[in-house]
Amino acid sequence: MTTIASYLKNVTKIVSSLDKRAYDSVLSEIKRAAQQRHTIYLVGNGASSITVSHFANDLMKNSGENISNLLGLGIRVIALSDNMPFFTAVSNDISTDMAYVEYLKACALPGDLLIIFSSGIAHRNLVEGAKFSFKKGLRVVSVTGELPKGLKEYSHVLCSVKGESTDEIDSAHTFLCHSWAVQLKKELKMPVVFLDRDGVINRNRPDYIKSWDEFVFLPGVEEAIRKLNEKGYAIVVVTNQAVVGHKIIRLEVLNDIHARMDSALYSQGAMISKIYYCPHVPADNCKCRKPRNGMIEQAFKELPLDREKGIMIGDSYTDIEAGQKSGLTTILLSGDRVVSESRNVVPDYYALDLPEAADLILSKNFKHNTERFEEQSSLLCSIQ
Repeated sequence: MTTIASYLKNVTKIVSSLDKRAYDSVLSEIKRAAQQRHTIYLVGNGASSITVSHFANDLMKNSGENISNLLGLGIRVIALSDNMPFFTAVSNDISTDMAYVEYLKACALPGDLLIIFSSGIAHRNLVEGAKFSFKKGLRVVSVTGELPKGLKEYSHVLCSVKGESTDEIDSAHTFLCHSWAVQLKKELKMPVVFLDRDGVINRNRPDYIKSWDEFVFLPGVEEAIRKLNEKGYAIVVVTNQAVVGHKIIRLEVLNDIHARMDSALYSQGAMISKIYYCPHVPADNCKCRKPRNGMIEQAFKELPLDREKGIMIGDSYTDIEAGQKSGLTTILLSGDRVVSESRNVVPDYYALDLPEAADLILSKNFKHNTERFEEQSSLLCSIQ
């Protein structure tokens, strides 16, 4: 057998014998970090540092391509091993053992993800990095060879690859990185908050918003959207705009209002991924006008959005009804008015305004429909 055939056979054998649960657990950790907009730190020494650099590029460019292009939300990845000036400075002035710890001290936050690659015996700087991260609330994943000693006790997920040589293990690590990146690109979907426009983002007018001069942001909207963005939520606007169907304004004027709204929010660090509008009047009997859910379903077809983590926020029961038809968790903004219960539609939550709704979503008490259903099912099982 030729050398290359033998080498490929050995690497294939290594990958084939990998624990599928460990593989899936690593992928789940990367998904969680990406969906919650946490930073992923990659680290490795020697040949593993090459794997780290390659994987960082794959995650940012290839895996994050869809969410970046379609939602404006990329995957935050930093390959610590690439910063050689910092590495050598810390090694000279403090200790090589603490090189990665010092970087993590400066940048990392609880909930971030550290992925360590080590094909042989883990250097002390990797162990110290894992130990620091584990104790400071980061999630720690170690992708190792047969000798995970030092890393095992400080890892939430251990993916151990067994092989006859570190060269073959390095090759298996590279294969796994490509596989994770490809699978992530196919499967990664972001949580989403659908917003009605008038009465949620801007002050409503009984005679419609007819120009940018009449558009007034409601208090705290920019910060509320920014906070949701920072936690990984894509923001999609779904708005009925019969002002066009009634021929009060042209479609070009509506598009100009939306472009200015989007720009004004973005200048404050708040990002809307896409705006869907229905220009029809009720008599048109279209599929997009709320309380029908055509705009929401169009968004799910066109964008990488996680329906199970989807939320609809509106100031009208038509918004809530549209959200419920698409299986979303719903929040009705009641404002200062008395909320009518005349419609056979009950929202999951109530909030005074968008800032209060954002705080509710980001609180520990908030649960998506799927989570509440699982809790109820668990309760029924325990009662039985």
